Amino acid sequence: MHSDPPTPSTAATHDMRYRQDIDGLRAVAVLSVIFFHLNPAWASGGFVGVDLFFVISGFLITSQIRQELVLHTFTLKSFYLRRIRRIAPPLLAMLMAVCAVAWWLLAPEDLRSLAYSLVVQPLSLQNLVFLSEGNYFRGSETKALLHTWSLAVEEQFYLFWPLLLVWLHRFSFKAWIAVACGLILASFYLSATLSLSEPQAAFFLIFTRTWELGLGGLAAVWRLHWGHTQRPSPWLRETLGWASMAALAYGIFFIDATMPFPGQIALVPVLGACVVVLLGGSSDSALSKLLSRPSLVAIGLISYPLYLWHWPLLVFMQHLQLKPTDVLPFMGFWLAALALAYASFRWLELPIRRKRWLASSRSLLKAVAAGFVLVTAFALHVVTTDGAAYRYAEQPRAFLTARIQSYTKRCEVSARLVDLRSPICHHHENPANPHKVLLWGNSHASMLIPMLDQLAKDHQSSLYVNTKNTRPLLEVDTSNREVFHKVMAKAQALSITQVVLASSWQGLDNPVLEQQLVQAVAELTQHHMAVWLVVDTPGGEALDPMTAYAKQPKHPQVGSVSWGHYNQTSRQMELAVFQRLVDKFPNVRIIDTSGVFCDATQCWGGRGGEVWYRDATHLNNAGARAMASYFVPVFQP
Repeated sequence: MHSDPPTPSTAATHDMRYRQDIDGLRAVAVLSVIFFHLNPAWASGGFVGVDLFFVISGFLITSQIRQELVLHTFTLKSFYLRRIRRIAPPLLAMLMAVCAVAWWLLAPEDLRSLAYSLVVQPLSLQNLVFLSEGNYFRGSETKALLHTWSLAVEEQFYLFWPLLLVWLHRFSFKAWIAVACGLILASFYLSATLSLSEPQAAFFLIFTRTWELGLGGLAAVWRLHWGHTQRPSPWLRETLGWASMAALAYGIFFIDATMPFPGQIALVPVLGACVVVLLGGSSDSALSKLLSRPSLVAIGLISYPLYLWHWPLLVFMQHLQLKPTDVLPFMGFWLAALALAYASFRWLELPIRRKRWLASSRSLLKAVAAGFVLVTAFALHVVTTDGAAYRYAEQPRAFLTARIQSYTKRCEVSARLVDLRSPICHHHENPANPHKVLLWGNSHASMLIPMLDQLAKDHQSSLYVNTKNTRPLLEVDTSNREVFHKVMAKAQALSITQVVLASSWQGLDNPVLEQQLVQAVAELTQHHMAVWLVVDTPGGEALDPMTAYAKQPKHPQVGSVSWGHYNQTSRQMELAVFQRLVDKFPNVRIIDTSGVFCDATQCWGGRGGEVWYRDATHLNNAGARAMASYFVPVFQP
């Protein structure tokens, strides 16, 4: 049995001097992220660069705190002041620049989306905002601050990890290791589990990322306490070093966005990074020599501002229709990114960190607070003015804000956090009324939520929605079959009485798909649930308000599609299938709202001065409200 290990010796403390190889690893991390964002084909797993940053942060922060605890010099105040001095000034500079460019460049919808992620920056909760908006790998090109989700995760880690280290310092070293390992294992288990069932939550939440930061912390503790007494042989160190680089290369070039992440597969690059920070720093190590090359170290030194600036540049290039993989835009991107990163590092970050500027804590906190107040005020103004829509004339404004006046989320974040694994979330609950309605379908169901939510409130009923964006079909040999059974089980547990099936129904004339719908309806009616089948609304590019705006920016007019085409290609097919279900099963009804949108010749994208669509196939809130009367019977006893 071993007693507690020795405290860090003078040699160990000296070992925490500046390490060029860690800056080299930072360069690998930031370059992998940037090349993934430029073109996923160049580095399919480049997003693991964020995971490398997490390991580095856990390693450095734990090293610093652990040493100061041993030397009795650690205070939470000094720790958080160092974090603010390091992180906030470059972040605020980037945020203010993004606000200025976005005001000039972005349409109301995109500007308001930016504002939502901006307003939570002072609270480091932007990862929750992006979780509520959907998948990191889809639609990201319109979110100029999406990359700050990782900063939020780190800041959330900094809130509890120092407190944990201070508390554990009272106990034996074995207890420290046991608690830390337990926390890491629990986080890894949650990460591996949610990566399969709730991949978006697994990607964005601190709970599923703690293990990566924590492993970096464990590496720091090992190096501090045993790194100078239990050094591996040169041969083993070299072997482990090159194995770690192979693990990083595997993560960057062979992992891809289709894999469950950060699940078990994330262990490969994370452990590789742990080995690098654990065994590096030796001048005679080939790994350290490679990572200490001046070009990598130079990029590593500016890796934080480079990470901050690269993504807004790419997003704004997309808005300007500049393809960053073309030669000239590619060169322009790198010139701008490196110039902004160097300027931020040289003339903002270094002077403040070295206390040439804002030397006192009071002046630092005042400046940072003023900066966040400014960007928060900007964000709140944008949110409350529908993306500063007043920048446009009244007529085009209705078209430019049509997407803003829409509902795209399936569930509120608060409802999802109650039970991340639940296949159903609630929008309005009234326990006193047994009349409970479940809306089940894909995005063509989501667009109905505000209208149905209001009807539920008006009739004092409850409204629930399936959390996964899927068609309500009992599909064979797909993950949707498992999802269907989970939704069914939860619907029974909630005692759902009415189920509204709304979806895009393309291909329903295929006998296989029709049979899958038949099986779904059969199971619902078997459990005494009334089923309402919703005929899909008209669709077509001409109905997209942005198409109308592009045609006539000063005086846009709502578009239309042919009634005959809509009726013959989709409506009649859906009605025929639905009628067979009505004939086959009791308590099944059809909701056909075509009379709201169509006359004898055309189906319109709006009426009475209203714009009813947010894109070519989805209604906005006004369009959904226009057909509310057709759904009233769903909520009547």
